[in-house]
Amino acid sequence: MSETPIEDYLDELLRRTRSDARTARRLLDEASDHLHATTVELVNGGMSRQAAETEAVRRFGPVAPIVHATSRQSFLILVVETLRGALFLAGCGLVAVGISGLVALAMNVWAGRSFVGGVTVFQGQGSGPSVHEVADDAVVLRVIAGVVGLVLLLGYRAWRRRAESPRLLPAGLVDALGAAAFAAGTAGLAIVSGDQAIQTGTPGVGFPLSGALVALPATVYFCIRAARALLRPPTIADHAT
Repeated sequence: MSETPIEDYLDELLRRTRSDARTARRLLDEASDHLHATTVELVNGGMSRQAAETEAVRRFGPVAPIVHATSRQSFLILVVETLRGALFLAGCGLVAVGISGLVALAMNVWAGRSFVGGVTVFQGQGSGPSVHEVADDAVVLRVIAGVVGLVLLLGYRAWRRRAESPRLLPAGLVDALGAAAFAAGTAGLAIVSGDQAIQTGTPGVGFPLSGALVALPATVYFCIRAARALLRPPTIADHAT
């Protein structure tokens, strides 16, 4: 029989716990407090220290059910954190779309509506939206999307303030995903812009180009965020926010 049943029990609990640092720390603190409190009561009742610790461990129960409960709790926290990260990325993406609408507006003013709206005109078929309709929709619909994105980001900020939870996702993961998404968008829109320029000249180039001009700085922004998160040494605060 071990001479330190409580310490052995806590060691096994820590070894088998698959949860975030905060949950694991709280679990160990609560278990330790309960076990030692029970031990003191039993010792005061006449038991030896070792026998009292053994009995306290028996009364507290096996490790497996406790580990299962904490793992389930951590899984729920992970789901919530993933949804929150998705909300942040969706908001940023829609805001970028809204900004590209403002860029398209500037192109309409400086280069003419055909530079943005010429991409979907069906020449010779007499159908389809006009250049002006496409150029104006590229502004209006994108700006509306940007407003929706701002609302999502406000909701994300309120959610983060009111429902703080331990951090389970790896540091910089959400930012890295954002950088990858915007990088793919930049490359894709740039390729479409080049192909459009080769096939029809300048008409319609502004439609994808306005998006590429916004996606590029967004890529740089998220790359910087991801690099800072990955290169920053972990702190106690990282486990508390």
